[in-house]
Amino acid sequence: MRKITILLVFLLLAAAGGLYAQSRAITGKVTSSQDGMGIPGVTVQIKGTTLGAITDIDGNFLINVLPEHRTLVFSYVSMKTLEVPIGTQTVINIVMEPGVFQIDEVVVTALGISREKKALGYAVEEVQASELNQTRSGNLITSLSGKVSGVNITSASGNMGGSSRITIRGIKSVSGNNQPLFVVDGVAMDNSSYNTIDTQRGAGGVDYGNMANDINPDDIETVSVLKGPTAAALYGSRAANGVILITTKKAKAGKTGKKGFGVEVNSSVSFEQVAVLPTYQNLYGGGYVYTGDGTDQGFNTQEINGQTYRLVDYALDESWGPRYDANILTLSAFDIFDWEANGKVGNPNTSPWVAPSKDVKDFFETGVVFNNNFAVTGNTDASAFRLSYTNYDLSGYMPNSEQKRNSISFNGESQVSKWIKGFIGANYVNTYTMGRPETGYDDNNIMQKFNQWGQRQLDMGVMSNYVNPDGTQRVWNRNSWDDPTPAYSDNPYWTRYRNFQDDERNRLFGNIGILLTPMAGLSIQGKWNLDYYNLTEMERNAFGSQAESSYSEARREYMETNAELLATYKFNPSEAFSVNVLAGANNRHREYNRMTSNTNGGLIIPGLYKITNSTNKPNVAEYEETKEVQSVFGSVNVGYLGMLYLDVTARNDWSSTIKPHNFFYPSASLSFIFTELNALKDQNILSFGKLRFGVAQSGNDTDPYNNDFYYTYISNFGGEALYSVPGTLANLNLNAELTNSMEFGAELMFLQNRIGLDFTYYNESTIDQIIPVALSGATGHSSMFINSGEITNKGIEIGLNLTPVKTKDFTWNINANFSKNKNEVVELAEDLDVYQLVNGPFQVSVNAEVGKPYGSILGSSYVKDESGNIIVDTDGFSLVGDVKSIGTVLPDYLMGIWNRFNYKGFELSGLIDIRKGGQLFSTTNMWGMYSGILEETAATNANGKNIRDAVEDGGGALIEGVYGYVKDDGSIQYTDVDGNDVTTPVNNGTYIDAETWGGWHYSGPAEQNIFDADYIKLRELRLSYTLPSKLTGPIQNLTVSAYGRNLAIWGTDIKHIDPENTTGSGNIQGIEGGALPSLRYFGFGLNFNF
Repeated sequence: MRKITILLVFLLLAAAGGLYAQSRAITGKVTSSQDGMGIPGVTVQIKGTTLGAITDIDGNFLINVLPEHRTLVFSYVSMKTLEVPIGTQTVINIVMEPGVFQIDEVVVTALGISREKKALGYAVEEVQASELNQTRSGNLITSLSGKVSGVNITSASGNMGGSSRITIRGIKSVSGNNQPLFVVDGVAMDNSSYNTIDTQRGAGGVDYGNMANDINPDDIETVSVLKGPTAAALYGSRAANGVILITTKKAKAGKTGKKGFGVEVNSSVSFEQVAVLPTYQNLYGGGYVYTGDGTDQGFNTQEINGQTYRLVDYALDESWGPRYDANILTLSAFDIFDWEANGKVGNPNTSPWVAPSKDVKDFFETGVVFNNNFAVTGNTDASAFRLSYTNYDLSGYMPNSEQKRNSISFNGESQVSKWIKGFIGANYVNTYTMGRPETGYDDNNIMQKFNQWGQRQLDMGVMSNYVNPDGTQRVWNRNSWDDPTPAYSDNPYWTRYRNFQDDERNRLFGNIGILLTPMAGLSIQGKWNLDYYNLTEMERNAFGSQAESSYSEARREYMETNAELLATYKFNPSEAFSVNVLAGANNRHREYNRMTSNTNGGLIIPGLYKITNSTNKPNVAEYEETKEVQSVFGSVNVGYLGMLYLDVTARNDWSSTIKPHNFFYPSASLSFIFTELNALKDQNILSFGKLRFGVAQSGNDTDPYNNDFYYTYISNFGGEALYSVPGTLANLNLNAELTNSMEFGAELMFLQNRIGLDFTYYNESTIDQIIPVALSGATGHSSMFINSGEITNKGIEIGLNLTPVKTKDFTWNINANFSKNKNEVVELAEDLDVYQLVNGPFQVSVNAEVGKPYGSILGSSYVKDESGNIIVDTDGFSLVGDVKSIGTVLPDYLMGIWNRFNYKGFELSGLIDIRKGGQLFSTTNMWGMYSGILEETAATNANGKNIRDAVEDGGGALIEGVYGYVKDDGSIQYTDVDGNDVTTPVNNGTYIDAETWGGWHYSGPAEQNIFDADYIKLRELRLSYTLPSKLTGPIQNLTVSAYGRNLAIWGTDIKHIDPENTTGSGNIQGIEGGALPSLRYFGFGLNFNF
C-alpha cells in the first residue's frame, strides 16, 4: 500500500510539473476603493476550475495560468466579486468595491433553484464549505452547531457515529417527525433513526445514529437552511419542519474552463479524548461495612487452608465499604482467580485496600481519526466532471471500537447540443462500524458499571486481564469466594472484547437528468432521483457472560425514487418588471422492509455467531411498507425596479397515507429593499435595508397503514399461517397535520457593511395533530390515530455581523446569532391533557402536556413553600410531592458567537455555542448517589466531618430545607425540629446517615435528579496559515491548520455528565440513562489544490 501511495504522489507531482511547464505567471495587486490599501486574503480563482491563489498581506498575488484559461474571478467577504479577462496580460491590478451586503448574492432555495438573496421574502441562511469544515468533524449535523440561528442541534459525542438531533424553530408534531428534510442536489435523503425505544429512553441499547451521517462534508459546497414553511412550501407535505438544502461541489463546462484536470487534497488527523467524566469519591471501597462475629475491620472473613482472609464484598455492586487503608490486606476476586489459575497451589495472595492507581479514566484510549479526501475535476468546452473519494478511518476511544467510512462521489455534465445538456450525480457510501458503545441502563454499557453499580477500588490495570487460561471470565463480582460465576455484571473489558456489536451500511444516492433550453429564458428539466441503502446490525453476548449467550441480526432496506419534471421561464415585460415562472410535477415512491432475528435459549457452539446456532427455534420477524406521493407545484416571482419582489407558490400532494388524498399547500412572500429608494441612495450610514414578510401553509402526513386495514403475522400453527388485525384501529378519515405560519423580518447593513443585522419574528401553529388515543377493549383494538390538537411556536431570530477592526494587515470579524422560541401544546384530544411520549426506566416520563412546552418531564416533585424552600420532615427527609411537570426538554434560547481574526496569511477562529434552559433527568446521579460512587457521597459536611462518619459523631448528610408538613387543605404548616407547629420556618438541622441519604435519591422526589441543561461550550477553535502562492509553484491554496472541537465547557448545573445528551434523533429526549463520556477533539490539517 505504501509503494502504491508513493507512486501515486510521484505521478501527481509529475503531472503538476507538466502543467507548470506550459503555464505562465500572472502577478498583480488588489486594492480597496475606499482607502487604496492592499487587501489581504482575496481569493483569486481561475473561472471554471478549482485553481486559485490568495493575496498576501499587501494585496499582492501570483497565479499560474494555462493558454486555455480565459477569466480570473476575484472574491472577498463584503466586497463585490469581479471577473476579469486574462487575455495576454501578465500583470493585473484590481480595485474592489464594497459589496453593499453582497446585494447580488445568490443563494440556493427550494427545489435547488438559485435566487438573488435580496429578492427573498423569507429567512434563508447559507453556510459555506469553509465554514462547515473548520474542524473536520466528519458529521454534517454537528458541523452546523452554533452557526445558524433558529436551529437546535443536540448530539452526544461519546456515541461513536451516534445520533445527532436537529430541529428548526421548535417542535411542531406531537407524535410525528419533527426533523427537517435533507436534500442533496435535489435528492431527498432519508434521515431515519432505528434506535429502539429502550435506547432512546435511557433503558439500554446501541445508538446506531441517523441516516444523515452518510452525507460527506468534504463534498459539500454550500448548505442552505430553509427555516420556515414559507421558504420550504414547495416541498409540500415534507416542508413543515424546514429543509437542509445541500449543494455539492461540481466542475462546470464552458469555454472559460480548463481543458484538463485539477486536483484537490484535504487531509487531516484528529485525536479524541474523554473530556467529561463524573467526579468520583476516592476514600471508600466497595461493599458495606460489616461488624460483629466473623468480621475484621469492616470485612467479612473466610478461612482458607487454615489462614483467615478479609473478603471483599464480591456480590455487592455498591461502594459503601470500609475506608481505604494501605495496611489492610484483602482477598480480592482477582487474587482468587490467580490462585485458581495456578491450580490452588499454596495460599492466595492478598491486595492492599487502596484507591486504584489506574482509575476509570485509564480505561479509555486516545482515539485517532484519519480523514482524507482526494478529488479530481476536469472540463472541456462542452463537458465537465468531478470525482471525489473520501476515507474516514476512526479508531475509537473505547477499547475495540472502530468506524471506517468510504465515500465516492461523481458529478458530470455534458452540453450535447446548443440547447440540450445532460447531467448525472452518483454517490456511494460504505460504512462499517465495530464496537459502538451501548448506552443507558444496561450492563453492556460501560458507564453503568463505572457510574451507577460498581466498586470504587477496582483497578483498570488488574481488570484488563479479563480472561482465565480456560477462557472463562475474570470478573470482580463473583457469586462468592468459591463460586467464580458472575453475579450480575461483566468485566468491562470482557464487555468490550466479547460482547461487542458491529454493523454495516451501504448507500447509493444521486440523480440523472436532462436540461433543455429551447429559447431564451425557458428551461425544461427532467430528472430521476434515487436514495437507497441497506443496513445490517449484529449484536452478541458471549458464552461465559453474566447474561445468556445470544446473537441477533436486523437487516433493513430502504429505497425512495423521485421522478421530477420542472420548467422555468424568465422574462422582463418591461424595464421596470421581471418575472420568473416555475411549474413542475413529481412522483415519489418509497419502499422499506426489515427482517429481525435472534437466537433463542442461548448459543449451541461458543463463539459461532449465526442465527442457526440457536439452541431453540430462533425468533424471526418481517415488516415491509410502501408509500407513494404524486405532486404538482408552481411559483410566480415578480420583481419591480430591483427593490420590490412578490413570490407566490403552490403545491398539491396526493398521498397514499392520507384519505382524502388531495392536499393543497400555498405560500406568499414580499421583499422590499427600501435603500433602493432615491432618498436613501448614496448615503454612508445605511448601506443596505430590506423588509420581508411571508405567510404559508405546509403539511406533515403520516406513516403507511395508519388509515387502512392490514394484517400482522402471529405464528404458524401446523401447516397454517396465523394473522390478526393490529391493535391500532385504522382511521379512514385521517388527514395530514397542517402548519400555518407567518414571518416578517429585516436585513440591515451599516457603515459600509461594517455592521450587519438580520432580524426575524415568526408565528406558527400546527393543527390537526395526528395522535394515537386509547380505545375501549370492547372495540377489539387498543388505540386509533385521530386528528386533534394544536402546537404553537413563536420566536425571534437575530443575526449580527460585525467588523470591529479592519486595517491593512489585520481584520477582525464577528458573526453572532441568537434565537428564542416559545413552544406550547395548546390542545390535545378531548379529555386528554397529557399524552405520554415515553415512560423512563425510573421515576419520570416525557410528555406532551396541555399548557406546557412540548417534552414536559413528569415526576414526583419537592414540596416547597411560597419562598421556594424545600419542606422536610422531622427525620430530615424531603417530603415527596405530587407527580407534576418538573422540567422541559426544550431550551429557552440558543446563541452562537464566532470570532475570526486574519493577519497576513494567518487565520484564528473560535466558535462559542450557548444553550440556556431546558432540563434533563439524570439516572447517573440517582444511582451514583445510591451506590456511593459519586464524590458527594464522601463529602465533608458543615461539621467538618465526612458524611460517612456516624451521625452521633458529627457525620451524616443534611438536606437543605425547612421543617413542615402539608395540611389537608394543601397549605404548608411549618414545624420545629420536634414537630411542633410554628409560624415561621425553621431550617433543617437533622442529619441523615450517608448511606440512607444516598438511597433517598432513588426513594425520594424525582426532582432531586433533575438538572438544567445549560452550557457554554468552546465548540470550535482553529488556527491556519496559507502559504503565499509565490512559494508553492503549481500548488495553490496550500494551507496548514491546527484545530480543536468541544475543548471546554462552562456554566453547567451538573458536573458529572455533559448536559448535551441524546441517544436518538426522535421525539424522546430529556432522560439520561447512563451517559457516555463526552469527547474533546484536536487535530491537524493540510489542504491544497493544483
